[in-house]
Amino acid sequence: MSLALSDLLVCCRGLENDKVTERKKEAERFRQLIRAPEIVQELDRTSGPKTKDSKHLTWDGVFRFLQRYLQRETETMKSSKSNVTATTLAIRQKKMAEMSSLIKFFVRYANKRGPRLKCSVLLKHIIEVLQNPYSCSAYGKDYSTLLLKEILSVRKYWCDITPQQWHSLLDVYSGLFNSSSKFINRVLVSRVINAVIQGCCVQTDGFNRTLFSFFSKALLNARHEKHLTVLEHVISALNTFLKAVAMNCRMRVCRLGEELLPSILYVWADMRPSAALKEEIVEFFNLQICIHHPKGAKTQETGAHAEDWASWRGLLYSLYEALVKEISHIGSRGKYVTGTRRIAVKDNIIKLTADICHQLFSADRDSQISEVTQASVRSSPMGRSHCATPSKRRRIDLSWEVLLDRLQPHCSDFDIIPWLQVTEALISKYPSMVPSQAIVPLLSVLHQLLAEHRKGERGPYVLRCLRGVARCQAHLPESIRVHKPEMDRLWSRVWPLSLRGVSSPQLEAVSLDLLVSIVHAGLVNMDREFWKLFSGSACNPSQSAVICLAQALLKCPVPKDHLGVPDGSGSPNLKEILIGWLLMTDQSDEMEDSSRPHPIICSDFSSNLIANMLVSLTLKDTRAGLNFLLGYEGVESAFFQESSSLNANDDLEEIEKLYLQFSFNTHLAQSRGSDNKFKVTSTDGHFIAISSLRKKLDQSLLCVADNLLNCYFPDSQSTPAECLLRCVSLLSGVLAGYVSIGCLTEDEAGHSQLFTKAKTLAQELSGFVSSVKVKMSEELTMTTLRSVMRLCTLYAITNKDDICTVSSHLFLMTLPASLVSELAEIYKIMLSSVSPRATVVDEDEPTDNDLEMTRTQHGEDDPLFDDEESHSGTQRPRGGDSSEASNGPGAKSLLADEHLVPQDLALLAILEFLCECSSVQSFRGLLFKPQEVRRRLLQLVEQTDPSKALHVNTYLVLLKKLPAEDSLTPEEFDSLLRPLAIRRSVLHFLWLYCPPSGVWGKPITCNWR
Repeated sequence: MSLALSDLLVCCRGLENDKVTERKKEAERFRQLIRAPEIVQELDRTSGPKTKDSKHLTWDGVFRFLQRYLQRETETMKSSKSNVTATTLAIRQKKMAEMSSLIKFFVRYANKRGPRLKCSVLLKHIIEVLQNPYSCSAYGKDYSTLLLKEILSVRKYWCDITPQQWHSLLDVYSGLFNSSSKFINRVLVSRVINAVIQGCCVQTDGFNRTLFSFFSKALLNARHEKHLTVLEHVISALNTFLKAVAMNCRMRVCRLGEELLPSILYVWADMRPSAALKEEIVEFFNLQICIHHPKGAKTQETGAHAEDWASWRGLLYSLYEALVKEISHIGSRGKYVTGTRRIAVKDNIIKLTADICHQLFSADRDSQISEVTQASVRSSPMGRSHCATPSKRRRIDLSWEVLLDRLQPHCSDFDIIPWLQVTEALISKYPSMVPSQAIVPLLSVLHQLLAEHRKGERGPYVLRCLRGVARCQAHLPESIRVHKPEMDRLWSRVWPLSLRGVSSPQLEAVSLDLLVSIVHAGLVNMDREFWKLFSGSACNPSQSAVICLAQALLKCPVPKDHLGVPDGSGSPNLKEILIGWLLMTDQSDEMEDSSRPHPIICSDFSSNLIANMLVSLTLKDTRAGLNFLLGYEGVESAFFQESSSLNANDDLEEIEKLYLQFSFNTHLAQSRGSDNKFKVTSTDGHFIAISSLRKKLDQSLLCVADNLLNCYFPDSQSTPAECLLRCVSLLSGVLAGYVSIGCLTEDEAGHSQLFTKAKTLAQELSGFVSSVKVKMSEELTMTTLRSVMRLCTLYAITNKDDICTVSSHLFLMTLPASLVSELAEIYKIMLSSVSPRATVVDEDEPTDNDLEMTRTQHGEDDPLFDDEESHSGTQRPRGGDSSEASNGPGAKSLLADEHLVPQDLALLAILEFLCECSSVQSFRGLLFKPQEVRRRLLQLVEQTDPSKALHVNTYLVLLKKLPAEDSLTPEEFDSLLRPLAIRRSVLHFLWLYCPPSGVWGKPITCNWR
């Protein structure tokens, strides 16, 4: 044993001295010794996993001395007289604080460079202290702080806690919360409970019976809680628990929700909760609505469930009334606030209101008045009888007339915008429930709002509502047939207002989205003014504008007139004008400024959408050609992507589907998907291209490429490397379109001018990749490289669609072999120089900013988290990354992007592209050998170090991506799996790093058979 450890051992034995004064001196000396660097290094060495000699003093051995010291001092004070003066009592309390401070100081210093103490030993000691009433009163606050900040915020400890220890912690703190004891502040107890319940739900199968009982007792009388922060943490824990058990315990979740909803609703409506508490309460309400009414189901036959339907119906009425009051309150507050203020209501409240309206509004337009008792919204303490006091009854108006009354033009923006949000969410999510009698009045009032809109913020919300009505009308063609003449008249008035909105920067995107919906539903005939949008500078080819044009090309033939251009030999037809608009070749200012690339290659569009539109515009039958090239993808998928996202709930989507499957009624989940598809016109591949337009297109594309080559250089800020890739994809996409419709063969496409130009651009890209080798330390360069690799992967992906396969093949054929070789070399270099943050143990010291951020997250003015050591100037040490605590206890995997620096993210992007290249089946014209790429990747597998998080991350990418499409031979497959057989520690790290799918995302799946 070294001399330094010998001194520490003597000091530790001195803590067991029979004399109080000697023990006090040794405690002060102990603090000084632990701070000594040589002692810390020796303890780290003797406590390492490779050290098996039990004769040496270790961190755990020192902690056992401290446990005995604290136990002895506690027994001494406990045996002292209880009837003492205030001065003596203050001295005892100070001594208790010093002892708990010594324990906290030691644990934090031991774990300063990562977890050194055994989790089981720490937890056993903490639980024993908290289970003893006397020691809990003395050290409960400090030990709870220690548990929250030094154990539950460290990922390794989080994973090492056994189910029995989670259960013990839950029993201890639920008892402290429900008891009348004031040993520990309830805010601190609620924080620990929130963290422990997260652990129970993530790391164990759950203690459902215990937790259902706990929440029932803890929140039934929430109205009497003095500290609303306590409710914030408890309701947050409740939401975590309900999401974890909703799949298997639906009936109990519904029963608990119906039991607790009155109390929680009272807190929200009458106790003025904070913004954070409101968020948790609204999440609880949304959870209950989703579990009671999956996908909007209204009856038990269609998948809904409630334990007591009469009671649940009354709670829905009370919740509706509270939501109306809340929205009105938000509007009234805005009227008296000067300056800028957010008028719109948060999306979660809008979603909840729309779901409640869907459940309560009647199918017809007639006004529905419901009487609700006051008892529905007021929860009473347990055991109190309701018989003595009669319940008040209120009348609530529930009908579409309520929405129409709140959408009148004379209303202010603060009053009308929230209800425009509710209306848009309601008709977008539940288009089939809108009564046919209400569509005409709704469309009429929205048209009036749009026509009278001159200034203010209501314009975008009116346009979104109109878009929802257009989609709703497309869903209900039969039921609104009797109202069609009136609706056609109203849409004919909305149409020019929408066209006018495109010229406004604030309304351009939403106006184009509305035009897309109108064109898709065929509500009006497209006039000359509509086509003028895509000529000249009326609007630029943004994502919304391109989709709008594509939708128009799908719905009707392109007119043959010239949009007012006088006839003559030099007059371009409309198709030529549209090609020029897509490529921005008709913009004289862009053509004069050759130092900037064309705008079309400066933005990302849906895959091959621009190329397919350009090809179709050169055909005689543009409509049939675009339908053939897009298939079921393209514009239709982009058009319905937003509407489907309105109905999706990432956390509960699968649970709702399961509920509907068990109800044997899945039409609610399937109805929208069936509506989204459209039939592709069969053309049998007979397309005729207009030679003059095709030649004009080729010349324009070559002009775009030449301009890019002229203005690009590797360090250019205005012309990033991504432009090269987009241009290559555009050129290869156009050639793929011509190959698909039969105008070219693949051989002819490979010898065309466009393909030659694409290869030149790819060579420039290879030069950029080569220059990266000397710039690996530059964060901006790594970010650009990652973006380039992600685009390469996107363009190289092949699927069952023949058109996409041709496009990806042509794209891969443009890539020089040197590009793939350089990427493999860069990947090897970057993998061998892993960043310090990617290792298992973070050696970095915590900074003042990290400490301040952690304190802010715990509460700026919360005295519960003040360190006892702060008076001595000792900085609070941390184990692991400080970001763990801010992201919730133990909830962030070390494989998450947040723990990776730009170099690591670029490396993973390179690896995904190389995996895609290695999985390609060899074909003629490919300049690199997929089997060679595969061989080099498998060689690097053997260098995987499971002690480094980044290496584990790369290995997971290889497991997921490399075996695609049966590309691996049996020998290669064995080579890929060999690290799992040789290094059992890899399995440990997969468990340690990879989060369970139910909490942190979907599980990683491999394309294996």
